[in-house]
Amino acid sequence: MAFVATPAPSGAGRFRARLAKADIGLAIIPVVGAVAALVLIAVPVAMLFYAAFHGPSDYLPFEAGAKWTTDNIVQVFNDRVLYTRILPDTMVFVLGTVLLTTSLAFTFAWLVERTDIKGSDVWFSLVLFPLLVPIPVLAIAWIFLMGPNAGWINLAIRGVFGFDGPGPINIFSMAGLILCQSLASTPFVFLLMTSTLRSMNPQLEEASGASGASPLTTFRRVTLPVLIPGLLAPVILVTLITLEQFELPLIIGLPARINVFAYRIYNELNPASGLPNYGGAAAISLPFLLLGMIALMFYNWTIRRGDKFAVVTGKAYRQRHLTLGRWRFAAYGLLGFYAALAVVLPAAVLIWTSLLGYSAPTFANMKNVSLAAYYDVIGNAIFWRALRNSLVVAFLTAVITTTVGAILGWIIARSTFWGRGLLDFISFMSTGIPAVIVALAVMILYLSFPVGLYGTIWILIIAKSYRIAATTRIARAGLLQIHPELEEASAASGAKWLPTQWRIVIPLLLPALMSGFILIFIIGMREFTIPLILFSPENVVLPVLLWQLFQNGQPAPSAALATFIMLMVLPMIFLARRFLIPRGRTE
Repeated sequence: MAFVATPAPSGAGRFRARLAKADIGLAIIPVVGAVAALVLIAVPVAMLFYAAFHGPSDYLPFEAGAKWTTDNIVQVFNDRVLYTRILPDTMVFVLGTVLLTTSLAFTFAWLVERTDIKGSDVWFSLVLFPLLVPIPVLAIAWIFLMGPNAGWINLAIRGVFGFDGPGPINIFSMAGLILCQSLASTPFVFLLMTSTLRSMNPQLEEASGASGASPLTTFRRVTLPVLIPGLLAPVILVTLITLEQFELPLIIGLPARINVFAYRIYNELNPASGLPNYGGAAAISLPFLLLGMIALMFYNWTIRRGDKFAVVTGKAYRQRHLTLGRWRFAAYGLLGFYAALAVVLPAAVLIWTSLLGYSAPTFANMKNVSLAAYYDVIGNAIFWRALRNSLVVAFLTAVITTTVGAILGWIIARSTFWGRGLLDFISFMSTGIPAVIVALAVMILYLSFPVGLYGTIWILIIAKSYRIAATTRIARAGLLQIHPELEEASAASGAKWLPTQWRIVIPLLLPALMSGFILIFIIGMREFTIPLILFSPENVVLPVLLWQLFQNGQPAPSAALATFIMLMVLPMIFLARRFLIPRGRTE
């Protein structure tokens, strides 16, 4: 037999052979995800710190003439308004909202998940509804309802009891602001608490009842101590959410002369006269950001510590539903009162105002029904631009955030990359960064490095895509349920990393990724703070257009647009129930 010698490959041939053998996808795509996380979160935050220590105030951080200085920090902490107005107003607002929100959310979650209340799925959807509606829509509806002069509820109270003058309810007050913020925040905390209550094994409660303890004693001495770790995390999150709130303090708090952190930052960027003070706004943001980071670290510690209190085992169990008995009507009354203030009356007052203007709800006025406000909105070219921008920004933000979150989730759950812990921290840090600070940081960054993005929808997409914590956590949890043997078997068959992910992992992970996509899309559609701060006529979105109409004294067109937005929310409710909140009680 003759043997033919095979010539050794040339240098170029060896390079092509190594390139063909190399797994380019595994080398490149995780790096892209890591870089994206840094660009979306770390770079804007670094720019914020850089701007806080650069001045003078009428210069951008990288502008010729700007220099290192502590003047911005000194000015902020020497300002008496910080200690006499901003901090007290912020603390009262946060504390009052957290207490009321937690009380309402826990009560509703307990009634829906742990009692025999009828129509639990209906009540579940009604409590959830405000979570999906843009805050400006709800704020304008509540002003129409509880405005001190012509609010529907005040008109009804004065008509029944014969009161004179404005009120008796004044939404433009700290109490009114706390009430409205609590109504808006309750669905989010309710959603987290129902999950905790639904997954709790009732054996400890049953043992307590068998020992002769009353339901109240069982709840106080058994249920509540077991649930505290699982309930503490939502309380910390709602504290973070309230601390960063900007919409309601602007729309309701500003007329009441309530001055919170987030509005003060906006005021520095939009002064009554003169140029925006970017360095001052950045300096004000630093203690705000520090508070958020402290709360975030406490939250992280809490959810890790919660494992010590786990009461859910691998054994099957049936959930225990308490009999309400004579308390049933009180439960219906409380749920009905919330549904009326948060869902039914806001929808009714918006529809009425869109058809009849801002008038008293009487049968005599119904003869003046007109669709003119809807024609005005639909015939406005700005409306169609805002609608297009809203859909494009929400969709692309969801795509980017879900993709980056999926890549980071794989790095954290599957890879041996040395910096995966740092990436996990950076992605989770996005939870504690308020939207107003993100908008400020992105504004300063892209004003300092003009690359043609400022004033376009692309800057909104970049700014809104910082919320990668949720999608990273969702993807990581989904990957932990997919055994690595599937990827190993694919690799043993000769498949590279990218085809393995595309054909095996992603189809199995798709339900989790879809839930993250829907969540971010909903947030993108209802987001108001970032689009308002980065506003330009070209990147206007629906919530900002609604605010402009209301500010310009056009109640009927603003109500018509708000009604249109609420109609757009209805399909989102179906998607949220399908992908985010799988229901079904075990009776």
